[in-house]
Amino acid sequence: MKPLSSELAKFKEEIFIVQNDVKSAYYERAINRLFELVVLYPNQAEPFYELGKLAYNFWRNDEAENYYIKALKADPEYFPTYTQYALILIKEHRFDEAEALLQNSKKLRNREDSDIYFYSGMLYQHKGELELAIENYTNGINVSINEAQIDLNLKFIRACKELRGWE
Repeated sequence: MKPLSSELAKFKEEIFIVQNDVKSAYYERAINRLFELVVLYPNQAEPFYELGKLAYNFWRNDEAENYYIKALKADPEYFPTYTQYALILIKEHRFDEAEALLQNSKKLRNREDSDIYFYSGMLYQHKGELELAIENYTNGINVSINEAQIDLNLKFIRACKELRGWE
């Protein structure tokens, strides 16, 4: 593992500040700073990813998708982009694309398996393949690293079972 350079440390600090601006609802300031970071650090995925999240939260899925594609081009190893982009694809019923994206994310070194299983569960749930959805949510529980992940997977398992009339 490479040591943290001063440039990377400064970049991470800027991203942290942007994320705090978003949490505090200073969206315009955050967006302006993200555009600056895109220029300063064109090979970093995080500014594109953060712009995508903001666009998604404002119901601008086409814009969000464009930013996620740019994030993947800037750094194909940046895992969070995969799940957030897959969410858009799932909601738009572009299941084959979402499945391919999630499969590709399994090859990443710094992946979060619980998230992959969770979003795969969502994919199958939206496709109406509830048994596969439950299987993926269950696998997500088995590799979860915190209670929040477990609780979310359990919630979705219950929803699938209710859809099937099992409970």
